[in-house]
Amino acid sequence: MSGDSKIGQIGSVARTGALRWVASASAAPMQAPAKLQAAQDSLPTARLTRLAASLADQSPPVDVARVATLRSAIANGSYGVHPAIIASAMLDFHGGGAE
Repeated sequence: MSGDSKIGQIGSVARTGALRWVASASAAPMQAPAKLQAAQDSLPTARLTRLAASLADQSPPVDVARVATLRSAIANGSYGVHPAIIASAMLDFHGGGAE
């Protein structure tokens, strides 16, 4: 087996050696947790929560004219799908296209 001889087989619970403590006894004792912040600190959180709720209630912006143009093009058969253009745009969007 290569590597650290204190590690058992991968996926196994068995250990072939003793465990080591990482922290020494001279390490500083743990400090008590900080006191809770005043209620004023939660104001930004409350505001963000209200903003998120109001945005969730709104419908997404839609370009009605563009949707109407696409619907009519699909209906009359003039809408063309170009896989190479779509693939190129996807690669550019995800950073995989040539720059």
